[in-house]
This record gives sequence, structure tokens and C-alpha cells, in this order.
Amino acid sequence: MRFLPVVLTAVFLVACKGEPVTWGDPVFRGAPAFPTDEAGHTSIADRATCPASVRTVLNGKFTYATWWRVNPDSSASLVVARSDSPGIWNKPVIADSSDHSIRGCERPAPSIAADNSSGYVHLAYFLEPAAGSGIFFAHSMDSAATFHSPLPIVFGKNPSRVSVAAYGDRVAVAYEDPNATQPLIDVALSKTMGHIFETRIQATPENGRAMQPVIRIDQDSLRLWWIEDSLDPFGGTTRPAYRAAQWR
Repeated sequence: MRFLPVVLTAVFLVACKGEPVTWGDPVFRGAPAFPTDEAGHTSIADRATCPASVRTVLNGKFTYATWWRVNPDSSASLVVARSDSPGIWNKPVIADSSDHSIRGCERPAPSIAADNSSGYVHLAYFLEPAAGSGIFFAHSMDSAATFHSPLPIVFGKNPSRVSVAAYGDRVAVAYEDPNATQPLIDVALSKTMGHIFETRIQATPENGRAMQPVIRIDQDSLRLWWIEDSLDPFGGTTRPAYRAAQWR
């Protein structure tokens, strides 16, 4: 089954009474250890899986996994499975099957978060459906048995890496701006468990080259990591970067 993105006017609302986030300065030295959204080895038995796209998260007694499954026409479906015993997965559920690209496995991996307090499972990912490519979000309210129709976070043509985090009512999606000419990280924020994203803000400086975001939420605190690429056109080293914020 192919979903069409549900475009709601409210999805594009931006807070107009001051930004709800107060960012600290970027940190390039002495930052907290860079976490990862990548998964280790999993025992998922799916021949059509893109192995590098598998992402897992632990939530109480359940482990959830998401990955891209390539279709015969080289489009892909985003699938999710749940495990409550090591090495044993339930039947995968299709979270989004609206991709119309022919990228096969040459696409950014999805991101997954599972909130302990609500039990919700959240997904963020770059997709190229018929209605327009961009960053999308989907979530499940029943432990990944079913997923709501995807919401667009932002439309844009450039394949972009994403990271999603959740804590209670709050959900944050960090993503490489799919429309930027110079790499930037933006963050979309929801205080309604991902039903609506009320705010979108640029989270990295204009004069940098920010890629590969990883975001975490701890109560009213946001923590964002990214990789800062060298500005040297003839080569140079990358470095990890970090920024924290208070979310009012």
C-alpha cells in the first residue's frame, strides 16, 4: 500500500512569539562523546534489506528495528520490526511505501526513536514520493503494529541524513537541509508527540559545513552532535561538533 503525504496547513506553522529554544555556543573541542544512530549486527532475515540502513533502538522489553527494503523496481519501502526475545523478530510492518525513486540501497538510512513514557515509536527519513521529495516523519502509537500516515517535515531534492529523538510529548528531528547550497543542520520540534511540528530552526552556524546530525532529548534539554566538514577546497580534516539547548 502506498501512502500519499498528508499535507496539513498546521504542519508548516512556525512559532511567532520568539524561538522556543535557547542554544548554547557550538563546541568543537572537549564536547561530550559523539553517540551513534547506527546499528550493530542484527539477525533480521530479509533478503531485500539494505544492510547499511538498519537502525535499532531498545525500549523496555522491546527492541525495534527499521530499514530500507528494496523493491524489484529499485524503489524502497520503509519497514519496522519488533523483537522481545534476542534474535527473534515479529513480521515486519511497512511504515511507508510511497517511494518512487530508483536509488536501490543508495539512499540515507532512516532514524528511529522509542519513548519509554509514551511507548510511541518514531521514524524520520528522506524519501522521494510522487508528491515531492524531502524529509518525512511517521510514528506508531501501538508498539509498531501500525503507523500513522507520514507527515512532511520539509520538501527538498537533496538526499539528507536525519536523526529523531523523543521524550514524552516532545519530539525532535534533526536533518541536513535538503535545500541548502552549503551543508547546514536544521531541527524540527514538536510538543504534541509528533502529531504536529510547530517549529523549524537552523541549528548550526552559517559559516560552517555541518553534516550527519545526531540528536537527543532529556526532559527540556536538546543535545545535537554533527560532523563539521573542512572548508578547505583542496582537502582537510573533519571534526565532531556539539551544541546544547534549553527547550521552553
